[in-house]
Amino acid sequence: MTPRTRRRLAVAALLAAVLVVLAVAAHRPVLRLVGRALVVEDALAPADAVVIVAGGIPTREAAAAGLYHRGSAPLVVLSNNFTPDRVRELIALGARRLDYQGESRLVLEKHGVPPDAIVALSVPVKTTEAELRVVAETARTRGWRRVILVTSPQHSRRVKLVWTREASGSIEGLITLVKEDDFPGDGWWRKRRQAEAVLHEYLGLAAIYLGVSKYLN
Repeated sequence: MTPRTRRRLAVAALLAAVLVVLAVAAHRPVLRLVGRALVVEDALAPADAVVIVAGGIPTREAAAAGLYHRGSAPLVVLSNNFTPDRVRELIALGARRLDYQGESRLVLEKHGVPPDAIVALSVPVKTTEAELRVVAETARTRGWRRVILVTSPQHSRRVKLVWTREASGSIEGLITLVKEDDFPGDGWWRKRRQAEAVLHEYLGLAAIYLGVSKYLN
């Protein structure tokens, strides 16, 4: 990572932190708005594939399986989300677990999605930007015109922005949310995990505009 990139990441972190601090200093309606501004959801339409944006096993897989069974799309796409070395070491030692893609596949099959309806992408990815770039390239290669992107509410704004950039308007991406995730709930700023999620997403959005998003997941 170059010094210039490190400076840009620092600026992105500062901007995100300042935004959250200012929001916390404001009154409740503004805080609610800060959380809800991260959430985007589209009306569903028949698509060529359902894409599970990496993260949130098993709820995103369950939501994608539901869309498949309702006939929203004939295929479900699994990214090859990077598996940390510590997990691979556990697998090598005989731990009863799979890599992230394997775990996602297992959940889908448990929910009745047949193996031949699962498209498992081979290129390993670490960030949302890299992940959706691979998905967009796959969609172009296969001639898909529309995909459904399954993600969490707090991640949806960033997914929409990244997809718009990566697909360049040639492939429609419809955002659908995992309903089990109640974010943004009232008082998210008093809940550590939700507050961290808000800060992370605004940091991610700032990084996109500053051109350093490849370093954030």
